[in-house]
Amino acid sequence: MELEELRAAIRSADRDMTGLFEKRMSLVKQVAAYKIQHDMPIYDAEREEKNVQELSALIADISSRPAFAVWYRQLMKLCRKAEEAVRQKDQ
Repeated sequence: MELEELRAAIRSADRDMTGLFEKRMSLVKQVAAYKIQHDMPIYDAEREEKNVQELSALIADISSRPAFAVWYRQLMKLCRKAEEAVRQKDQ
């Protein structure tokens, strides 16, 4: 493949991820509402680390697993901030 074809394939994958991101953020807001109703904390370090480990194991290219873990931890951090924003709106 030529460079432009590879870049186009990356852009296509990125577009696919935008839909998944929107779906995840919608679910995060629902989780935040549930946690507010049930007086639950936003952050659960043990659960998040378990998710990192389980999902990293699904990455076929073992050399990509550490990068995935970094990316996923950043995603969860962003989602915690979104949950905090929902909680602040509720107050």
